[in-house]
Amino acid sequence: MAAPFPSTEPAWGLRAYLILIGCAADRQTVNYDALARRIKRGGPNLLAKPLALITQWCQHHSLPALASLVVEQATGLPAPGFAAVSKDEIPREQERVWAFDWYAIFPPTIEELVETPMQLDIGPNDKVRSAAPKSTRTAER
Repeated sequence: MAAPFPSTEPAWGLRAYLILIGCAADRQTVNYDALARRIKRGGPNLLAKPLALITQWCQHHSLPALASLVVEQATGLPAPGFAAVSKDEIPREQERVWAFDWYAIFPPTIEELVETPMQLDIGPNDKVRSAAPKSTRTAER
């Protein structure tokens, strides 16, 4: 029998990564509510840490900011806590994400999606946050 995903932040990050590379291949964004439902995370407010882990991994490997595809329903932009790129750079970064061949590389392992930036050689001044919105929305993309 196949092993289920554990209920850890890195495992939730890997689940989100798998959804997001599909969105990238289809040149789509996904809102926080829809992503939370698709990975069965329980709500958009619980996505901040998994998305931050994806962002760290992408930065460590000099990849486009995959988490930039997760957007608020109302604005079509990542939540204000998303700091991988500036707000003005988000459309260009999303284009980079869509243009990248995510299926040409191995996905991160749960072990690679660690919770401490030091293990990824990310400095304390590097921007790696990715935040979910503060309120739950019911609309789906």
